[in-house]
Amino acid sequence: MPYQQAIERKATRTTTKFTGEVTCKGGSSRGIVKDLSEAGICFQLYFDINAKTGQEVSIQSNEFGHLTGIVQWYRGDKIGIRLDASSNTAAQISSYYKYFR
Repeated sequence: MPYQQAIERKATRTTTKFTGEVTCKGGSSRGIVKDLSEAGICFQLYFDINAKTGQEVSIQSNEFGHLTGIVQWYRGDKIGIRLDASSNTAAQISSYYKYFR
């Protein structure tokens, strides 16, 4: 079994396709939220912002407002963002599922 198939996720992911903007120390870029869970986001960047693992980022979208997190990984034009665990973040993600799905 390939390694990627053996990884179990803590939170269920939902495939999405809406736009947002991510900002970090290296710059900012609009892009597409490819998937979303209560714990994180996979964000496909339109422009390289030189995001590095461990760097703090903020994400802005009409669908869930303003969230903050930390870059978990980056591969090409995609970055994985672990969202800050807070009641505010949970409420914003819950609101997305309620009104936009």
